[in-house]
Amino acid sequence: MTSEGAIFDLDYRRYEGERTGRTKIRWAIVRDGVRKVLGLRRKARRKILPWGLIILAVLPAIAVVGFQVFTQGLGADELLEDLIPGHADYFGLTFQLTFLFVALSAPELLIPDRVGNVLTVYASRPLTLADYLIARVGALLMVVLAFTLIPQIVIYLGGAVLSGDIVRHLTDNLDLLWKIPAGSLAVFATQAGIAFIISAFARRRGIAAGIYIAFTIISGGVAFGLAEAVNRWFAIIDLQAHAIILIGEIFSDSDLSEGTALVENNISPWVSLIAVVVIAVVSGGLLYRRYRRLM
Repeated sequence: MTSEGAIFDLDYRRYEGERTGRTKIRWAIVRDGVRKVLGLRRKARRKILPWGLIILAVLPAIAVVGFQVFTQGLGADELLEDLIPGHADYFGLTFQLTFLFVALSAPELLIPDRVGNVLTVYASRPLTLADYLIARVGALLMVVLAFTLIPQIVIYLGGAVLSGDIVRHLTDNLDLLWKIPAGSLAVFATQAGIAFIISAFARRRGIAAGIYIAFTIISGGVAFGLAEAVNRWFAIIDLQAHAIILIGEIFSDSDLSEGTALVENNISPWVSLIAVVVIAVVSGGLLYRRYRRLM
């Protein structure tokens, strides 16, 4: 019995494809994050929750415009004007939907990469830790902004068309062009910071989402209890209320924040602004420190 060996000269070929830099790598991670959050290119069950929340956020806006058309047709638009929610009111309507969306999305962006040891692959590329984290946070920011802005745009454009003078309506409401994004950023900064920190340590997506939801609900109750029993400054523990306070200030609608621990204890809106900035900065610092040990 004889064995024969063969030698194949495969030659060495240099890579001749496109060489991308850090910018394109960052955008690739952002696109991947958006697909993960929305369940794109994944099983149908992965799409149900994110797209269901998006539909629930957009449908009421369409209903608001439809209601305006109906009341205008009846000539009762002025009589029923108080029943039509404005932009600040709509932030209040979608606030909890955004909260659930962030609770589900932040773990999806961080946990699979860490648990699946994908971080070592990213580290082998010309990519810094800051690049990776900014891309992941940026992916969620893009989706949350779309989540909150699309319904607002529907209401804004619907009101312009129904006004009969689109140009005048748009020019009279130019301030909404900064107020609506500012409200969306306040919501994102308050909610996403805590969600990302929890996701940076948890090993399961469902557990991370559950911890975040439980923490938010419990912190609200604790804020009320401690503010009443110990000191009014414990009201700042109610982290979600800070975003609501800021939205109310941005749109000059104090009714939106009525009943929150901050309002009940006469805490200045400036405290909420500082709190939102601190949450964003501290969360970013803790996230960077955590991942510096992993990459």
